[in-house]
Amino acid sequence: MTQARLVARQPDWLVGQLPVGMLEDNFFYRFASIFQEEAGTFLDAADNLDKVVDPALAPPAMVRFLAAWLALPPIDPTLDETYQRKLVMQAAKLRWWRGTKRGLSGLLELLTGSRVEIDDSGGVSRQCSSRPRCPKVRVRVGTTGWLSEEEFVELVKDEVPANVGLELFVGERRLWPPAERAGEQLGAS
Repeated sequence: MTQARLVARQPDWLVGQLPVGMLEDNFFYRFASIFQEEAGTFLDAADNLDKVVDPALAPPAMVRFLAAWLALPPIDPTLDETYQRKLVMQAAKLRWWRGTKRGLSGLLELLTGSRVEIDDSGGVSRQCSSRPRCPKVRVRVGTTGWLSEEEFVELVKDEVPANVGLELFVGERRLWPPAERAGEQLGAS
């Protein structure tokens, strides 16, 4: 993919388009120059729009804002800037796989920096089956990374399809469903 080269605007890009008679009028020339100066700031911003939404080039605050577009939890601004950029770029690529084992595993590894184990029962059943089985997913991670346990649980619940039962563990400790709900049917959250 080739990038278009930007052509620098001439300093008199707007007033230079005025008819000769208007250019000779000092007052009108200065008056039109005010609009040229103001419009120039908008054009400069438009020329840089592709850089503002590129996580590799955007200011750190914009990188964190872009994370919200990808349904990521709010990124802690004290995290390493390089990690923040990597997180947003990789999360964007993983969105193609959202709702799959590959997508969930990749996202959780990216967020936690630890190994992720996912046991997936699948969910395919015959249409004429009298008792279709409820698909279940068991997720085990070593840490929640920089996220609180509550944020982590909400993120995983959001990433798993709505009809899928979920068990979530950090190490050997169950985070979801909570102990009081463990007896209930998984996925009835």
